[in-house]
Amino acid sequence: MAVRKRGKYLYIDFYCYLPDGRKIRCVESTGLKDTPKNRKIVEMKNKAIEYELKHGHFDYLHFFPNGPKAKYFRSLKGDITFDEAWNRWLETKSIRKTTMRGWGSAYEKHIFTHFGHLYLKEIDEDQIRVFRRILEEQKNLSPSYINNRIIKPLCMCLLWAYKKGMIPSYPCQNIKRLKEVPPEIDPFSFEELKRLLNTLRGRYPMYHDMILIWARTGLRPGELYALKWQNIDYFNRKILVRETRTESVEGPPKTSCSVRNVDMREMVFQALKRQEARTGLKGGYVFLTEAGNPFSDAFMRKKFKYFCRLAGLKYRPPKQMRHTFATLHIAAGENISWVSKMLGHSSVEITLKRYNRFIPNLTREDGSAFEKVFEGI
Repeated sequence: MAVRKRGKYLYIDFYCYLPDGRKIRCVESTGLKDTPKNRKIVEMKNKAIEYELKHGHFDYLHFFPNGPKAKYFRSLKGDITFDEAWNRWLETKSIRKTTMRGWGSAYEKHIFTHFGHLYLKEIDEDQIRVFRRILEEQKNLSPSYINNRIIKPLCMCLLWAYKKGMIPSYPCQNIKRLKEVPPEIDPFSFEELKRLLNTLRGRYPMYHDMILIWARTGLRPGELYALKWQNIDYFNRKILVRETRTESVEGPPKTSCSVRNVDMREMVFQALKRQEARTGLKGGYVFLTEAGNPFSDAFMRKKFKYFCRLAGLKYRPPKQMRHTFATLHIAAGENISWVSKMLGHSSVEITLKRYNRFIPNLTREDGSAFEKVFEGI
């Protein structure tokens, strides 16, 4: 056995036996640079390995869980770590880039540090409950983030492992979702929206048209940011929602029901024509910032704060424009089925549940009722 240097890093060179009796040589990286302090650390680790080898109970995976020969020991032991299972499971999944990015970030920050080194058979319901409590009480993460970004993919991976016969039982059987506080619906009223648009009309005409279109279509922020001229159908007066944009990553909309054709009323038609004169020949996006870049949530939040202050209104985040579309059209008497279809909800029940306190007697189903109330904008 010896401590060796390769390039700038220290390695431990030794021989050991596989469980089937074969003798192999291991030259394992410690990941530490060759400094006096690090060399002492590596030499102590080398002595510990030497001691275990001498007494016949050397555990390679204890010292090098991610070493190049770990797979031989795990396959012979008949088990794999959660980290290996996670990577295998992800290879089988076909999910949106934004979802993959969110799960990957949550895995690196939270899941890997708690479960990554454990064998699958070591993970039980109690460990998952303790892990979730740590996320709630010590890390102060929101129930929604814990449910959707952490516990959901964790349990999906373990369910996959159970179905593949890697574990004898499914440990998340009794793990229920944490109770979430519904997102607050705080839309602009008719008068507030008129005031905001009148404030922007002369000073910021591009943003006037953008917010007008947003209030009349109910697009999600990412759907608005990703909207391209190729998806504007003037002939049939439809806006084709085919993409969304989140954190500079574009992909398909949130759900299959979100792929939809949104009606283009006359005010929206005219606003898009004005916008086409600004960005129609600039890279394909309908809406671009002053610097010629696609919009992002962070940029739009800053703009919204400024515009609300300019109009003397209470600030709402940009996503409230979608709620503004829903609540104002419902209040104007539009048919709830039409509103649900424009929003891209999978069922009318979702729309009813979310906006039930805004629903009067409904009569229209084509957007014309709102047109009359909002005439002149």
